[in-house]
Order: sequence, then C-alpha cells, then structure tokens
Amino acid sequence: MKENYFMGLDGFVWFVGVVESRNDPAKLGRVQVRCLGYHTEDLIELPTKDLPWAHVMHPVTDPSMQGLGSSPTFLVEGSWVVGFFRDANEKQQPIIMGSLPGYPQDAADKGFGFNDPNGKYPSTITHSNHTLKESDVSRLARGEDGENHKSLQNRRTARLTSIPTATKPNLTGVSTELTSAETRGSFDEPHPRGISTTGTSTGQYPFNHVHESESGHISEIDDTPGGERLHREHKSGTYEEIVADGTRTVKVIGDDYELVAGSSNIQVKGNINLTCDGTKREFVRGDYILEVAGNYSRKIGKSEQVKIGYLGAGNLEEVILGNHGYNISGAVKGAIGTNSELQSRDFDLNVGGNFGTTVGGDHFITSVGEMSLQSVSKNVRITALSNIGLTSVGKLSCISGDDMAIKSRTKLNIKSEAVGSMVFAGSGSTINLSGSGSTITTTQEVTANTIALTTHVHSQGADSAGDSQVNTNAPVA
Repeated sequence: MKENYFMGLDGFVWFVGVVESRNDPAKLGRVQVRCLGYHTEDLIELPTKDLPWAHVMHPVTDPSMQGLGSSPTFLVEGSWVVGFFRDANEKQQPIIMGSLPGYPQDAADKGFGFNDPNGKYPSTITHSNHTLKESDVSRLARGEDGENHKSLQNRRTARLTSIPTATKPNLTGVSTELTSAETRGSFDEPHPRGISTTGTSTGQYPFNHVHESESGHISEIDDTPGGERLHREHKSGTYEEIVADGTRTVKVIGDDYELVAGSSNIQVKGNINLTCDGTKREFVRGDYILEVAGNYSRKIGKSEQVKIGYLGAGNLEEVILGNHGYNISGAVKGAIGTNSELQSRDFDLNVGGNFGTTVGGDHFITSVGEMSLQSVSKNVRITALSNIGLTSVGKLSCISGDDMAIKSRTKLNIKSEAVGSMVFAGSGSTINLSGSGSTITTTQEVTANTIALTTHVHSQGADSAGDSQVNTNAPVA
C-alpha cells in the first residue's frame, strides 16, 4: 500500500500495551511501551531500552507548552495503556490516549516483558495497603473500602481528643463573680470524613474523585450527595479537610508557617479556643490594641513579669470605673523615682472617700524630707493601745489654734534636760496639781502674779554651815 506519510491518511492502527520506562531523556513526559501483538515479551530479543518512545496525549484543559498546564503525565512502569501509531506502517511513533485499570492478579515479573522492570507495580502499596486481586481504583473512592486505606486508618488512630481549654480564675474574697473554680472544658479533633466510620453518607463510588500519588499524597473531591467533601493530605499525615456542613479541619504534623506581606483580617462569630503545650511569643512592632466588650480574665500558673518603657520610657495609665480588689499572699516591694539616674519622682494618691490601712505587724514611715499629717476640715487622732513616742533630733513644736489638752490617766512627767520655760500668757492661767503626790520641782525662781499654795512642803538642802536638810510646813494662808 502506498504511504501518504500523513497521519490519518494511512489508516488508524491502535494498540494496547504496558509502560516499561518513563525516564525520558528529553523530559517530554514520554514513556516506552511494549505493545501487545507488535512486540515480544522476550527481553533478550527486545530489551526495554529499544522500545519506541510514546508521546502521551493531554486533555484539552492542558496546553502542554511553555511549562503551562500539568507536568509530565502520571504513568508508572506497569501501567496498561491504549493508543495509536502516528506512522501506521512503521509503528515507531506511538501516541498514548489513556490508561486502563483492572484487577491485577499477579505481581510484576521482572524476567519478562509486559511487566514493570523494577518489579514494583503491581504489588502491595505500603502507604495505602492496596494489594493484588482488587480493583485498581483507590480504596478511598470505593465507599466502605476506604476504611481499609492506611491513610484513613492512620488519621482515625491519630485523632486527638479531650484537648483542654482555658478556665477562669477563682477570686474568692476579691471578686463577686469568680467565687468558685471553673470546670475545665475540652474539645476534640473532628472525625476524618466528618463521621466515625464510612457508611453510605460520604466517600461513595462513583462520586468520590481521588488522586493518589506514588509516595502517598492524596486529594479527594467527594461529590457524594449529602456528604460532599474536599480533602488534601500529605504523606506525613498533615491534612486539610472540609466536610459537608462546611467544617474545616487543618492538622499539621510538623511546623506551620504563615507569612502575610500585606494585612490580615479575621472574623470569628463563634468562640475561639487556643491550647498551646509549649511557649507562646508575640512580637508587635507597632501598637497593640485590645478591646474586650465583656469580661477579661487572666489565670497565670506561675509568675508574671511586666516591663513598660523598655525602649526608653513609657507610662501605665488606667481608668477603673468600678472597684479594684486584690489579695497578695506574699510581700510587696516597690520603688518610685529611684532609677539609675537617681531622679526623684512624686507619688500622689487622691482618695474621694475613707482610706483605711490595717497592718498586722509594725508600721514604719520614713521621709528624707519633711513629713506632714494634715486634716483639711476635720480632726486628726493618733491612738495606741500601748505607748506613743514622739522623738525629734531638733525642735518639737506642738501648736494649737484653739484649746490644747494634755491628759494622762496615770503619771504625767514633763522634763527638760536643759534650760526651759513654761509660759501661760493668758489671763487666769492656772496649774492645778490635784493628784496625790503631784510635785513641781525647780532649782530656780518661779514668777507669777499670784501663787496659792495649800498643804505643801518646802524642801531645802543643807546650808553653808553644814546643817542637814529640813522640811518646813507650809504656812497657813
């Protein structure tokens, strides 16, 4: 027959064959195919390296040029394919139109053609448990058989449950709301496929469209009526799944990085639970603005350290429109205006109502400068169940704009260890010693306009002649 050397004019010669090599030196996605009826199975007579290279036909959704579309087709050694020859007579330019699934009965025999020279396909696939004498279609696409797929079994086994959530603190004695310990809650990783086991609600044949790679990467587009899902999984077990009600689960087996060059906006209309088993760090280069419309609770298991102004200086400004309650079990130590530059700072406290302080032990107040205790409109009272001591290295002044009363229920001693004076400038001033045994002792003169002495004793020392001390009774007035 005369050849036209034009594809289609020389007739259409098709074939069925087995892929024996895909290592295309030209990296065009070509494969070497041994064709039934055209090639022998004898590897000595026709070794794999001498088989013609077959181009693989791509779908119309793939331009197959300039790196656009899909990379070389996913045909492996041992794949059964169907195609035709562009050169109907010489049959050296095969075109593959597609692959043919089946029920492989025996493992690959590397000693013969029409087999995978590597002996890998068909055999038992470790990442899926897929084996011989079953459909070549992925178990994940065959309904209940999906439960026998290793990846789904691993997901169910590794499912995390009873993940604890945060609780509010118990602030009995301080808070009127948080007066008891809150019961800790928890949440679970959703079931793979959205159900505890595959029945008829999801993953059903022929609606589940599965892509499974050689190493075990998986993609599912499940159109099962009522059980529609999207599932993408890495062989490590990291996966993302969206089930029928729109619930999305993302599980990362390794580390997770998310980098956003622009802004990020997130809205969650429900609750958020974040449980971290390690350390959480946040570094904000700009401002950090937090607005809480409800209550804000913090519960810290150990210590809290806060430093404001670590870049130079900063303020802490607070407004509390309600009450402020706190309970400190240990000590409180503080400093104001005592930084490394020794700059003094003020401490101003304005209390609109009463101000009460109770100290279980001693109470010390020390001032390097002056100290003032002043009541603008009412009294100042200092009361002690034991003694009160007033000591001044310099002068001690007690000044009253009105009356001043000094009273002792027992003894009252007024003593000056140097020269002193007691002056009553007012008319009618008196010193009344009505207590038994009360005395006024002086070695100097006492000057007054009128002195009235009743029932008194003059005590005098020995005179210059050496006479002993004598007491004389007071004269009768």
